[in-house]
Amino acid sequence: MRQLIFTSALSGLAPGRSGFCTVARHASLRERTVAELERMSEYKPPAGERPTVFLFRVYSGGNEPLYILTRAGDAGTDDFGRANYVVHHLIFRRNELEQLLPPAEIALRFRGWCEKFEGEPRYLPEDEPLPPEILRAEGESLLPAKRWEELTGDAGNAALLCPHGDARATIFLGDETCTETVLGLFAESSEALGGIGAWGVAFSTGICSENGAGRFLWRRLNESEISVRRPGDLILDFLAPLEFLHAPRTRFAAFARTGVFPKAADAKKVRENPSAKEKSASSGEGNGAGADTAEQPHKRFADIAGTAKFLGISAIVVAIVIACVVFWGTGAAKQPGSAVPGEELVVDKAEAFRRILDQKINSEDFVGAAEIWLEFARAFPQESARLSGVYLPRFKLKVADAYAKYFSERIAVAELAGGLSAETRRELEAKLAVFRRVCEKLDLTPQRLQKKNLAVFERVETLLKTN
Repeated sequence: MRQLIFTSALSGLAPGRSGFCTVARHASLRERTVAELERMSEYKPPAGERPTVFLFRVYSGGNEPLYILTRAGDAGTDDFGRANYVVHHLIFRRNELEQLLPPAEIALRFRGWCEKFEGEPRYLPEDEPLPPEILRAEGESLLPAKRWEELTGDAGNAALLCPHGDARATIFLGDETCTETVLGLFAESSEALGGIGAWGVAFSTGICSENGAGRFLWRRLNESEISVRRPGDLILDFLAPLEFLHAPRTRFAAFARTGVFPKAADAKKVRENPSAKEKSASSGEGNGAGADTAEQPHKRFADIAGTAKFLGISAIVVAIVIACVVFWGTGAAKQPGSAVPGEELVVDKAEAFRRILDQKINSEDFVGAAEIWLEFARAFPQESARLSGVYLPRFKLKVADAYAKYFSERIAVAELAGGLSAETRRELEAKLAVFRRVCEKLDLTPQRLQKKNLAVFERVETLLKTN
């Protein structure tokens, strides 16, 4: 692995260079490659935004392809008083890939990302061993796709990005807070491609070039940037409920669920015996599932026989239902206060909870929404279990950021006031206790929280202990 770091400096690595230029790299990089990497080091995101963006692409301009994983992000102000940024490239050769995790997973695990360059311009040591955190441990796999399962209810949805073993153009709608989540999903979908295939998909988690989104197959965009979509792009809105997703009925979906790539005979069984989700999915571009026309004549006869049997059973069921309605309707009329009105009252209360919950979500009050959800789950466990697929995906993406913002604001006010008042202390303790319950309910372990949010929560705990 070789590296190149590009930022603003009083003097660059090349003689006579200053301003935005290369400040550190491996000397073994060819000059032509260095020039190309510098060309890739543009960081001009949309006005008003300074997000951290990860990009992966393959450069084939030299004797061998180079696999380039990039982090680009804000770095405060430079020595000239301008907005500064750092672009850090990791460059891999093909013979290194077999021992590495997929590029999106490396983006998450690599500990050496440069966020602000310090010191003199320098050449980096050659022949350093690959960082251990990016190496694939013996027998390690990212499948089954647990991140996809947690967010969508089905690990097989990892194959939506590569339904038949070929990556498809996909846009993830979501703000910068989704970056780590989206990288995790990219990593598992890459793993479903298998082996070297994981290194063949260019991706980006945002726009950092005034020239547009670039030629990336998998992209994360904000809702305001959706105009850059291309015809045929699969759009996944990760700020909305995800229960509508349906995994393709392919071996790659089965691979994503089990981590074991099925044989052709097993794949045929998957197609003939789809899961409940797959049975409800319609065919077409939106869900990646196509009709299997080879067995249509046999299927048509089975459908006719099954329909006749179904109609017979349905007639019996309808007769029973009508009898029950008549009987219970008469009983309810004779006995005011029977179970039926009580059940209606419960349904009304549950619906009232849902309306309040929807209002909180629509107003982006995810702290309030999470707390309403806890009360809703306590009062109506069956209803909340049924609706968990609608609400929990958004909570998992948004609630930690919402609580971190809430705590940061309270801490800032306390610092301006010279310390925590007794009232503020009680408020923070209560909110922290509720947040812990929310984390337990959503299975948000510290490892699944973004580092910036985790730092805020740890700061609150420290503040409560020391004041």
